[in-house]
Amino acid sequence: WHKEAIMGNEANDLKRLFPKGQIPVILSSVLQAGSTIRKKTERDREDRITRRLYARLIKIPVLRDGPLLDIRMQPEIPSSDPDSDYPGGRIDILISCGRGAEVYFAIEAKRLRVRSSKGTLVSGSNGYVMAGMMRFVTGQYAPFTDGGAMLGYVFDGKIDPARSDVDRVVQNKALELKLKSPKQLTASNILPYTPADETHHDLTKRSFVIYHIFLAV
Repeated sequence: WHKEAIMGNEANDLKRLFPKGQIPVILSSVLQAGSTIRKKTERDREDRITRRLYARLIKIPVLRDGPLLDIRMQPEIPSSDPDSDYPGGRIDILISCGRGAEVYFAIEAKRLRVRSSKGTLVSGSNGYVMAGMMRFVTGQYAPFTDGGAMLGYVFDGKIDPARSDVDRVVQNKALELKLKSPKQLTASNILPYTPADETHHDLTKRSFVIYHIFLAV
């Protein structure tokens, strides 16, 4: 019985994983859809930009036609407390794969390098890390999977400084982020020759990869 129970647990753990082969498809689709997305005002809201991105994503055949991938915008996720009257949050973009409600690929979006109402440039990198990446690290998002993505809308179009700003905060917050070496943004292994990055995290009982895409809007 003990051996069968262990094998059953291992099978359940494997079942919970999002299929890795689909992650490059998703990230490539985001890069494709994001190449034509533009802000409408200098302080355009990120949920409105995400809605326009979503409208483009669902036209891409691999996401439009399924059957493996199903894409949703800002769905509620349940609280870790089943008796809570409030959701655990809303994921900006959630892609499911037919392996159960808890198995999905989450994308969280944040604005970067936005001008304030007074004209001051706000990097947004701290919010990207502490109010974005940390939702994966704490398990608020994707608690039963081993990967998710961050999406940075770069308002002034300067991707290199935006990436550098984020990387600086990532390195400063390495302990809180539970980063593995090299404890910084690195070029993505699964999408070489593209402007995609990765960070690797050592979470409780699992490793986790956050993929990073910066879009000039």
